[in-house]
Amino acid sequence: MRERVEEEPEPEPEPDETPPAAATSTLVPTVGDAGREYEYRTELVTATQMLDGKSLPEQLNKASTEGWDLVDIIVVGDRHAILLRRARRPGQSIRRVGFAPPGL
Repeated sequence: MRERVEEEPEPEPEPDETPPAAATSTLVPTVGDAGREYEYRTELVTATQMLDGKSLPEQLNKASTEGWDLVDIIVVGDRHAILLRRARRPGQSIRRVGFAPPGL
């Protein structure tokens, strides 16, 4: 008879003592307001308003008096989106979402 040579089976990995991440986390991530430093807004303008030399400076001056800074101007088809941001104000961190209960 021929001598039978077998490879040694690979050792099984040791199970971690920590539970899987899926079991401890929620399905929907929560995002707190603590990490948000800025709030953003956009304004849409037409190409003619961008090039007339009057509308864009007026909008930017009005926004800057309210504390908004220009971040970027994004071309969106035949329009332009003006992206503005300002430092988050502490009084605006509480937002109600959905319907208010009767009497409020």
